[in-house]
Amino acid sequence: MHRRPHPATPRPHRPAPVGPSGHATPWSAAVLATAAALTLTAAVPAAAAADHPHRPQLHFSPAEHWMNDPNGLIHHDGVYHLYFQYNPEGDQWGNMSWGHATSPDLIHWEEQPLALPYTDREHVFSGGIVFDEHNTSGLGTAQNPPLVAVYTSAYTDASDRPGIQAQSLAYSLDGGYTWERYAGNPVLDIGDADFRDPKVFWYEEGGYWVMAAVVATDHVVHFYRSDDLREWEFLSDFGPAHADGGIWEVPDLFELPVDGDPDDTRWVLIVNLNPGAVAGGSGAQYFVGDFDGTAFTPDHLVDSGPPEGELLADFEDGYGDWEVVNDLDGAGGDGPFGAAPAQGTLPDQQHVHGHEGGHLLNSYVGGDAPRGHATSPEFTIDRDHVNLLVGGGNHPNTGQGGDASVNLVVDGEVVRTATGRDSEHLDWVSWDVGDLVGRTARLRVNDDATGGWGHILLDHVVLSDHPQSGLADYDWLDWGRDYYAAVSYNDTPDDARITMAWMSNWQYAGAVPTSPWRGQMALPRQLELETVEGRPRLVQRPVDGLQEIYGPPLYQRTRVSVIDQGLRLADPAPGQAHQVEVTLRPGGTDEIGLRVHDDGDQATVIGYDSGAGELFVDRTRSGNTGFHHAFPSRSRVPLPLEDGALRLRVVVDTSSVEVFAADGRAVLTHLAFPDPSATGVTLYAEGGNGLAEDVTVRPLTPGTGAAE
Repeated sequence: MHRRPHPATPRPHRPAPVGPSGHATPWSAAVLATAAALTLTAAVPAAAAADHPHRPQLHFSPAEHWMNDPNGLIHHDGVYHLYFQYNPEGDQWGNMSWGHATSPDLIHWEEQPLALPYTDREHVFSGGIVFDEHNTSGLGTAQNPPLVAVYTSAYTDASDRPGIQAQSLAYSLDGGYTWERYAGNPVLDIGDADFRDPKVFWYEEGGYWVMAAVVATDHVVHFYRSDDLREWEFLSDFGPAHADGGIWEVPDLFELPVDGDPDDTRWVLIVNLNPGAVAGGSGAQYFVGDFDGTAFTPDHLVDSGPPEGELLADFEDGYGDWEVVNDLDGAGGDGPFGAAPAQGTLPDQQHVHGHEGGHLLNSYVGGDAPRGHATSPEFTIDRDHVNLLVGGGNHPNTGQGGDASVNLVVDGEVVRTATGRDSEHLDWVSWDVGDLVGRTARLRVNDDATGGWGHILLDHVVLSDHPQSGLADYDWLDWGRDYYAAVSYNDTPDDARITMAWMSNWQYAGAVPTSPWRGQMALPRQLELETVEGRPRLVQRPVDGLQEIYGPPLYQRTRVSVIDQGLRLADPAPGQAHQVEVTLRPGGTDEIGLRVHDDGDQATVIGYDSGAGELFVDRTRSGNTGFHHAFPSRSRVPLPLEDGALRLRVVVDTSSVEVFAADGRAVLTHLAFPDPSATGVTLYAEGGNGLAEDVTVRPLTPGTGAAE
């Protein structure tokens, strides 16, 4: 990601695209010397292992300063190299350079000196690295072929290409520890300010290099070919498709066998997105299809255009017969809905998009504080589905107030409800109302939330014969809030496809409460394609190296009852990373799950909502959530049970929770900043008793692994 982060403000605020970054200070030899001296055991700088209670124990973080996207991921001469977007001079985004760390096993990391520093002419944005084994580039020799980095040059006002982003080369002849920029840079320049993030691989069948790069604001991936990494020929492009509510970044294209069959393969295209992801803000979507050496063709595309049917409301001609109540508090003013439907984005609001036509119901008039409601005239449900565009805050109608929601009301009772995803992108919601055909109903839009994201957006309500697809119908690498810029390793042993990603979200990345560093990586994951519901989809699991640091179980049972009062399983020591494995059997419960980082007053909740058929992660009471209005959140993924059960594997670190569900078919990744003493692991149930089987809580102790 190469935009300036959101400032910490009391309202949603969208960063402008980054062009030139202005004057940059010269690279400091003193900083280089400092970086060279830093060593990490596991993910923790040895000299800084206890410098902050939220310093991750398993997840790589730099000793100091700002870090975001992983770059240049390659396995070479037995070493995994992780390069990353890095500010060598502070803990906010800026001065983009490539930091560097190495690992023998993807669990234990050693931070290396800075790899590619910024200059006053060029900031070093994301890209990839290849091993040019046959020296096609001529940048090495036959006896000593080079590693070649293909990266984005973000040219400053001091350059001869101010504001332009173009692709450049650097090369290393010592295995990736020191780098020299190619004298002929840039090697690919289309004159665009948002052309970036090259990922390059050797296309064996054609015998040439292939590059995938994005034109971010156009939502397009461009593909190029080259024989020597220096001259590039355009092949084709892909996009826009599926989620395009924000800019596209960090593409990746690779081939995988389906169900382990080497004779049946598909290609996977990863495209990262900000904002507009399924959980709100930043995220990573993917497409499965075919690449013939020229073009990528997806196997499965979802139509998400306006549905056919009877239009109930589009707000193009005002509120019509809707009853709109503003100013419930009697404080004066016309918020939250205003005297007429909004025309797109309101003052001080993040950019609103995804609606149909020019007007929509938008309860941000006066900001998030005003309260009110809007109610439609009565209508008869005469079709099986109600489709509607919904955006805004994620404040569901729980019957306890404080909600910002759209509700279907029949005989005075709320029978269906929807809320936003902490995003100003309106996404389709589809209610199955087949059981209500013939009944009289109203829509009621509540805005009773007054904090951050305390507003709701509604447009284009349609009675239809069929459901309408939305973000939840697309394929996502991660359904949580904190998994972005996902990209995979080149040249791994046994051709394993292993990804890393930045564990954060651009909505609040610059405000997370850590020091003297800001930013960490998610656990490395191995990707495989498995047939799920009739088509190939990615499954993800932590790399095998995680098992090498397992400690003796803190709790282990074959079968336990889960009751309303909850069952405390273990209390790991403060700062102790750990893993929870459990098979949940909801039975007749309304909800069943785990609370981690639990001290009774705070916890991150991982629960299964039986009625909705959804797995969720709720961090609204996970500890320190007040540093940014967008941080408290509840993320969810539709996930049917298998034989009445759901298997979970949860990795808990000092400042994160990663949930791998159904053997990796769904993953939810979240930052969390609990009190250091909040370490408990608890099973809970609501609305009845459930069962938990094959329960294990074990410590993860990096010091027991390969780095010793």
